[in-house]
Amino acid sequence: MDILIEQEIALHQYDIRQNKAEIARLLHPSFKEVGKSGSSYDFQSIVEMMEAEDPSLSRIHSQDFECIQLEPSIQLLLYKSASVNERGEISDFAKRSSIWVLTGVQWQLKYHQGTPCQLFDIKKD
Repeated sequence: MDILIEQEIALHQYDIRQNKAEIARLLHPSFKEVGKSGSSYDFQSIVEMMEAEDPSLSRIHSQDFECIQLEPSIQLLLYKSASVNERGEISDFAKRSSIWVLTGVQWQLKYHQGTPCQLFDIKKD
């Protein structure tokens, strides 16, 4: 589902992560995350973490998206990600899984998990 991929990528963007209205639109109020580090987050703690972020020239690269329908209103989005710094150096390779739920007329991220993985070839955007 293209809308889920677009929304997932939006959550990687600093300007979106700093916009409370966008965060409230994209994240479900009962959002939970298990980060790549193994740390757990809920809606409030992830919002606080995003608010504390500094602008950066680094970016998140994501690829190999796969969407699996669990129910008509519940989708599992799988993909790979890596951090690319301002010099083009790549690190923090991870496999990602996100559960998106349809709440009324919009999709919201309810659960996200990142798992460290081995390096993979970065596909050009």
